[in-house]
Amino acid sequence: MYLALIGIAFFLILTLIAIRLAWGKREPAVPNEEELIHKSGIFSVVRQSPRVNVYDYKPKEEEICQYLADTNVDIHGNTLLEADKQRLRKMWNNHLEASIRVVEQGDTKGVDFYYYDFEAEDPICADFVRKGHFVTREEIYKHPRLLPPFHVGCHCRLAGYHGTSEELRDTTKSTISPLFTDGECPPLPDWHTVLKPA
Repeated sequence: MYLALIGIAFFLILTLIAIRLAWGKREPAVPNEEELIHKSGIFSVVRQSPRVNVYDYKPKEEEICQYLADTNVDIHGNTLLEADKQRLRKMWNNHLEASIRVVEQGDTKGVDFYYYDFEAEDPICADFVRKGHFVTREEIYKHPRLLPPFHVGCHCRLAGYHGTSEELRDTTKSTISPLFTDGECPPLPDWHTVLKPA
């Protein structure tokens, strides 16, 4: 009888040990493909449009409208008429959408570098971004605020660079240079700064 009880107790102890070992050897849950892609570096930028989170960093149309309703002059003291304000709102939306489309189209063509260009002189951006400054697609992925426009009435545009990375990095032969100099996102103009459209 004692032997039977000892045998049962021994069997229960072995069962508990086996269950504990089975719990400890569980395989980790396999992350879905989307999570792997977004954490794997360059592939993350190809898969996720900047449209997904750009409005976490850029004001929405309602915020632009509200700000312009209370603004009557630009940085040069030029009076902003209602027609100017409507044009500025439209410019903001069109230019932001154009920047997003440039990146989305670049993703389909494998563009890794984008540079800034200006359709007109922009004294607000002049202290922050120069014509020819470039950013990588990964930098845009990490910092969606790098997409122009940077301020209301901004003349800065984003364009895909279709040359080789060796040409791009050899800044002695080209007029383009990196926007990031120390690995951190540089300061950009305050979007509240208004430049009246010409």
